[in-house]
Amino acid sequence: MSLIDFASSSLKKTIKKYIENFIDANVLFSKDKNRFKCEISIHVDKSIYIKANAISDDAYITFINANEKIKKRLRRFHRKLTDHRLMSKKNNYIDVNEYVIQDPEKLKKNEELDNPVIIAESEDVIKTITVSEALMLMSLNDQNAIFFKNKKTKRLNILFKRSDGNIGWLDPKK
Repeated sequence: MSLIDFASSSLKKTIKKYIENFIDANVLFSKDKNRFKCEISIHVDKSIYIKANAISDDAYITFINANEKIKKRLRRFHRKLTDHRLMSKKNNYIDVNEYVIQDPEKLKKNEELDNPVIIAESEDVIKTITVSEALMLMSLNDQNAIFFKNKKTKRLNILFKRSDGNIGWLDPKK
């Protein structure tokens, strides 16, 4: 069986087990010297993505490992995802622009920080969700941080992975 057929059929089985409807799923393979990298991204809802990746010496093993990570995340968050999808029918989003700024340290130039070089721009949303839902989305997307509007306090909050492995939570005072 070809790698494309294997990945397609395996991912379909994984998704159908936990998700009834989804928008899109992508599998990206890349090779660096003797190692293969597989990145899987599933677009579940307007702003819910589930991502996983793996690296190995064999392309099939790489996909299997990444698919296992996806299965684990889907299994862990299945109930919360279905509850969140019902809740997301309401307009609990703030539309925002997202900018990716080039790191001045990489340029090794002392340019003004007030006029950074923008290398990418896109639209995104800030979700109105609970802290536990934010933690779930951060884990599903394999992110280091998430910016959200706290459903309980109505204030903007940030969850982030700390260097000691714990999760930090910034909630501004009134």
